[in-house]
Amino acid sequence: MMKKLLLAIFIAFVTIGFAQEVDQKEETQGTVDSIAPSIKRFSVGFKIGVPNIAGLSLEGVTPLLNNRVAPFVDFSSFDVKDAETEIGLSYTEFGANVYFGNKGKGAYAGIGFGNLSTDLTFYEDLDGGGLGKGTRGLDIKSTNLKFGIKTGERFYFRFEVGYGLTSKIPENITLTLKEIGGSETNEETFEVPTIPGVGTNGILIGNFGFGLSF
Repeated sequence: MMKKLLLAIFIAFVTIGFAQEVDQKEETQGTVDSIAPSIKRFSVGFKIGVPNIAGLSLEGVTPLLNNRVAPFVDFSSFDVKDAETEIGLSYTEFGANVYFGNKGKGAYAGIGFGNLSTDLTFYEDLDGGGLGKGTRGLDIKSTNLKFGIKTGERFYFRFEVGYGLTSKIPENITLTLKEIGGSETNEETFEVPTIPGVGTNGILIGNFGFGLSF
């Protein structure tokens, strides 16, 4: 129900944005010419924030809806380590931004489908005295709704905020620890480490980006 509600709100905002835009036309005697604006159709750059952490971002503005639809893909990878846990993170997202203007920049609304892939490695002392190690993969898929703004010409800046709808994320996982350099095993339950911006039912989105358009 919540996913349907947020999708409806997203569609409503896009519709309102288009409705409020004033179309400007130039008339000449005998003819009416429609002149396409100068557009930088391809952008490559970096995004820093949540859930991207830090990674590559690609976007291409298509002629659809008078140069308003821009498919994108993001990719990033990051590792976090402490004494008892290692977290290998990789994030991919693809989707489309819909600009309110027709120049491939300015305010936009976006929808994307993300996958936050985590490799969780736990270390713990076993009953026999050895050090045990266990690894478990956890993929968090999300449907992301966001709003943003892109400024600049050749060199651009981007800022976007939103929310990612996910299935319920487990609070605990159970896995078998195997002794490093030995044969002893032990089954243990661990609390899933906190990942910045990731809650039990969703992901907060907040990114800052920059790069080149051409």
